[in-house]
Amino acid sequence: MSEIKPKLKLPSFAFLVCLAIATASWFIVTFSKDYKVTLDYKIQCYNLPEGKTSVTVSDSIISLTFNQKGLRYLMKPYSTKEKVVSISVADLVKPKNKVTVYSFSNREICEFLSHHGFGSELVAVESPEVLTFYVR
Repeated sequence: MSEIKPKLKLPSFAFLVCLAIATASWFIVTFSKDYKVTLDYKIQCYNLPEGKTSVTVSDSIISLTFNQKGLRYLMKPYSTKEKVVSISVADLVKPKNKVTVYSFSNREICEFLSHHGFGSELVAVESPEVLTFYVR
Protein backbone atom coordinates (compact mmCIF):
# COMPACT_ATOMS: atom_id res chain seq x y z
CA MET A 1 0.00 0.00 0.00
CA SER A 2 1.23 3.41 -0.86
CA GLU A 3 1.22 6.07 1.74
CA ILE A 4 -0.42 9.39 0.87
CA LYS A 5 1.75 12.40 1.77
CA PRO A 6 -0.08 15.54 2.72
CA LYS A 7 0.50 18.37 0.26
CA LEU A 8 1.40 21.81 1.49
CA LYS A 9 -0.90 24.39 0.08
CA LEU A 10 0.73 27.62 -0.95
CA PRO A 11 -1.17 30.80 -0.21
CA SER A 12 -3.27 31.95 -3.07
CA PHE A 13 -2.11 34.76 -5.34
CA ALA A 14 -4.96 36.99 -4.14
CA PHE A 15 -3.77 36.63 -0.54
CA LEU A 16 -0.21 37.64 -1.48
CA VAL A 17 -1.49 40.68 -3.40
CA CYS A 18 -3.60 41.76 -0.41
CA LEU A 19 -0.63 41.27 1.92
CA ALA A 20 1.57 43.40 -0.35
CA ILE A 21 -1.08 46.16 -0.51
CA ALA A 22 -1.50 46.13 3.28
CA THR A 23 2.27 46.33 3.84
CA ALA A 24 2.65 49.20 1.35
CA SER A 25 -0.26 51.04 2.98
CA TRP A 26 1.29 50.63 6.44
CA PHE A 27 4.61 52.06 5.21
CA ILE A 28 2.90 55.03 3.54
CA VAL A 29 0.84 55.88 6.63
CA THR A 30 3.74 55.37 9.07
CA PHE A 31 6.28 57.40 7.12
CA SER A 32 3.93 60.27 6.26
CA LYS A 33 3.21 61.17 9.90
CA ASP A 34 4.85 64.12 11.64
CA TYR A 35 7.32 63.12 14.33
CA LYS A 36 9.15 65.11 16.98
CA VAL A 37 12.63 63.89 17.72
CA THR A 38 14.91 65.25 20.46
CA LEU A 39 18.64 64.71 20.10
CA ASP A 40 21.67 65.71 22.15
CA TYR A 41 24.46 67.62 20.41
CA LYS A 42 27.93 68.62 21.56
CA ILE A 43 28.59 72.35 21.37
CA GLN A 44 31.59 73.38 19.31
CA CYS A 45 32.56 77.06 19.22
CA TYR A 46 34.41 78.83 16.43
CA ASN A 47 34.92 82.37 15.09
CA LEU A 48 35.77 84.17 18.34
CA PRO A 49 35.27 87.95 18.57
CA GLU A 50 38.28 90.13 17.75
CA GLY A 51 40.93 90.17 20.47
CA LYS A 52 39.53 87.13 22.28
CA THR A 53 41.49 83.88 22.54
CA SER A 54 39.22 81.35 24.24
CA VAL A 55 35.63 80.60 25.11
CA THR A 56 34.07 78.41 27.77
CA VAL A 57 30.43 77.34 27.60
CA SER A 58 28.28 76.68 30.67
CA ASP A 59 26.99 73.42 29.16
CA SER A 60 28.79 71.19 26.69
CA ILE A 61 25.61 69.40 25.53
CA ILE A 62 22.49 70.97 24.02
CA SER A 63 19.21 69.10 23.43
CA LEU A 64 17.41 70.07 20.22
CA THR A 65 13.88 69.07 19.20
CA PHE A 66 13.08 68.70 15.50
CA ASN A 67 9.79 68.33 13.63
CA GLN A 68 10.13 65.75 10.85
CA LYS A 69 8.09 63.63 8.48
CA GLY A 70 8.71 59.90 8.41
CA LEU A 71 11.88 58.94 6.57
CA ARG A 72 13.50 62.37 6.95
CA TYR A 73 14.74 61.72 10.47
CA LEU A 74 16.62 58.66 9.28
CA MET A 75 18.72 61.08 7.23
CA LYS A 76 21.34 63.62 8.27
CA PRO A 77 21.72 65.45 10.65
CA TYR A 78 19.87 62.84 12.68
CA SER A 79 21.73 59.71 11.64
CA THR A 80 25.32 60.82 12.20
CA LYS A 81 27.11 59.30 15.16
CA GLU A 82 29.05 62.47 15.99
CA LYS A 83 26.33 65.02 16.67
CA VAL A 84 27.97 68.44 16.90
CA VAL A 85 26.38 71.87 16.67
CA SER A 86 28.90 74.53 15.63
CA ILE A 87 28.23 78.01 16.97
CA SER A 88 29.94 81.10 15.62
CA VAL A 89 30.57 83.01 18.83
CA ALA A 90 31.19 86.32 17.02
CA ASP A 91 27.84 86.07 15.20
CA LEU A 92 25.99 84.98 18.34
CA VAL A 93 27.29 87.71 20.64
CA LYS A 94 27.13 90.52 18.05
CA PRO A 95 23.79 92.00 19.25
CA LYS A 96 24.89 91.94 22.92
CA ASN A 97 27.06 94.53 24.65
CA LYS A 98 30.85 94.23 24.58
CA VAL A 99 31.31 92.14 27.73
CA THR A 100 33.05 88.86 28.51
CA VAL A 101 30.02 86.89 29.78
CA TYR A 102 27.08 86.33 27.42
CA SER A 103 23.88 84.55 28.49
CA PHE A 104 21.26 83.39 26.03
CA SER A 105 17.84 81.88 26.69
CA ASN A 106 16.90 78.65 24.94
CA ARG A 107 14.55 80.70 22.71
CA GLU A 108 17.43 82.95 21.58
CA ILE A 109 19.64 79.93 20.88
CA CYS A 110 16.81 78.29 18.92
CA GLU A 111 16.35 81.38 16.75
CA PHE A 112 20.11 81.63 16.15
CA LEU A 113 20.44 77.94 15.18
CA SER A 114 17.36 78.15 12.92
CA HIS A 115 19.04 80.92 10.92
CA HIS A 116 22.48 79.26 10.95
CA GLY A 117 22.11 75.73 9.61
CA PHE A 118 19.10 73.92 11.07
CA GLY A 119 16.27 75.77 9.34
CA SER A 120 12.58 75.56 10.13
CA GLU A 121 12.81 71.89 11.16
CA LEU A 122 14.24 72.96 14.53
CA VAL A 123 11.31 73.38 16.91
CA ALA A 124 12.93 74.08 20.28
CA VAL A 125 16.00 73.88 22.47
CA GLU A 126 14.92 71.58 25.31
CA SER A 127 17.93 72.08 27.55
CA PRO A 128 19.69 74.01 28.92
CA GLU A 129 17.29 76.80 29.80
CA VAL A 130 20.15 79.33 29.67
CA LEU A 131 23.43 78.92 27.82
CA THR A 132 26.30 81.12 29.00
CA PHE A 133 29.47 81.87 27.06
CA TYR A 134 32.55 83.08 28.95
CA VAL A 135 34.83 84.76 26.40
CA ARG A 136 38.44 85.59 27.35
